[in-house]
Amino acid sequence: MDLTLAFVLDYSWRIFATWWWLVPPFLLQNAFIYFWLFWRVELWFQRVYRPVTIEVKLPREMLKPLKAMEIVMTSLHGAIYNPPDWWEAYVDGQPQTGLSFDLVSIGGQIHFYIRFHGDYQDQVEAAIWGQYPQAELTEVPDYTKLVPMDIPNKEWDLFGWDYRLDKANQMPIKTYEMFEHPGEKDEEKVDPLGSLLEGLAKIKPGEQLWIQMRATPQGEHNAEKFFKEGEALRDKMARRPEKAKAKPILREIIEFMMFGATPPQEEKKETFPPEMRLTPGERDSLVELERKISKPIFMVGIRTIYLGKRDVWFKPNFRLVFNYFNNFTSPDMNSIVLWSDTLTRVKKSAFVPLNWLQPRRAYLKSRKLFRFYRERLNYKSPLFGGDKGRFILNVEEMATLYHFPSFVVSPVPGVNRVDSKTTVPPELPV
Repeated sequence: MDLTLAFVLDYSWRIFATWWWLVPPFLLQNAFIYFWLFWRVELWFQRVYRPVTIEVKLPREMLKPLKAMEIVMTSLHGAIYNPPDWWEAYVDGQPQTGLSFDLVSIGGQIHFYIRFHGDYQDQVEAAIWGQYPQAELTEVPDYTKLVPMDIPNKEWDLFGWDYRLDKANQMPIKTYEMFEHPGEKDEEKVDPLGSLLEGLAKIKPGEQLWIQMRATPQGEHNAEKFFKEGEALRDKMARRPEKAKAKPILREIIEFMMFGATPPQEEKKETFPPEMRLTPGERDSLVELERKISKPIFMVGIRTIYLGKRDVWFKPNFRLVFNYFNNFTSPDMNSIVLWSDTLTRVKKSAFVPLNWLQPRRAYLKSRKLFRFYRERLNYKSPLFGGDKGRFILNVEEMATLYHFPSFVVSPVPGVNRVDSKTTVPPELPV
């Protein structure tokens, strides 16, 4: 017995010593693919990517419904979407690029910026001019490079955070369709962006408030998965019974041979279908869910930074953005909430010695968030802790969050507008 056991152990050790090198590749393949793609994508951004930032200046006489901005978002989705093939993705490192919709207040002057890959500049401008022909589009330098790069420092301070969805991606937020009503005059319409613009206009010289919405169009594979998950969630909310799966023929034959034929059980038919027992709020949620999963989608990340010189920096001003995103909250649907992991504030710990490092930890979190904002990076990678800071919004929701307000509906003095347009949009290639 001892001889047999010793022989087995010795033989097993020889096999392991000879073939151990086959095990690590299977255990580390995900990490290897991640770092390989990280390296290739970084090279692609250094060699190929050409970021362009344009500022959209709005005409004073613009009278456009929010539906026009949804058409712009749909056009941008098609213009930017360019999925790489296998070689481009894993060898060249080409990713699916996106857009960054930035709403910025610099000393009370409000700017609408859009940042994207320069190869798509003609398509982006054509999408905007198609619905806003009187808007003025100007290529400008990146506003994040116009402040010191070492913030926070002795002269400047900042406070910031990322957002996330409170519920599943398929559940929608309140959109402009819920704020507008048929037959309303322009002066009677309610624009959820108006309260935010009023607050941004009150930012003092020496202060800046940045809101960044990074949106990457999603293709057929992700859209199909999103749609199927939405259908499953819809059926669950509608309380529809799950469809019984048919038994394999071989299993039925075995059950017949072993237990004999069993009469099929008749399903109990309900007088009212489950959909008839829904409350009005549940029916509205189902309608909005189906609307969301029926339109093109973006993978979105939203980030906010409030910064300024310490002699004028007033920290409570960050609540201006909180109030804005609360407009799209609905208890029956979804809401955009603060992602506490990204908040640059560090709470005190019950372990007292750790509190000595509280200022240093807050400084490092502020530096990290500031760098991620400037470089338009996601807060966490899928390999290290997931990426719940990104979520899915469709074109209607994006148009609700970021649109060009009419002066009649939102007569905010701080918005950078043009009195008249002296030129027509140039002829763009088709």
